Amino acid sequence: MFRLFLGTALLTGAFLVTRHADGDDKKPDEPPKFKGMLPANWKQIGLSQAQVQQVYATQAKYNAEIEKLKAKIDALKADEKVELEKILTDDQKKRLRDIKTGDKDKAPDKDKPAVPDKPPEKDKAKDK
Repeated sequence: MFRLFLGTALLTGAFLVTRHADGDDKKPDEPPKFKGMLPANWKQIGLSQAQVQQVYATQAKYNAEIEKLKAKIDALKADEKVELEKILTDDQKKRLRDIKTGDKDKAPDKDKPAVPDKPPEKDKAKDK
């Protein structure tokens, strides 16, 4: 009988300890806490903790919107690149690829005049 009582007490204690460790200590009407960075010099103007949390919440709201717009901009840039490449002929696409990879033998620059090699500089020590 003593073993049964001891086992039940241990199980009850373990249950209570795990329920306490779950972190259910928050008050139900407490707003969530945000983290972020205050704008430059805002720490020096004496904001209350509530104002700081409002700043962080506002930043979180706008940062989410900004990230959506950045993703849309990236998608538009990719679409633009595809459309621009449709304008090029196959030879032009190949030359552009060669230029980008640095293969100068395959991609001569026809628009630039050829620059002759510089004459070797004279050794100033020999002139003295």
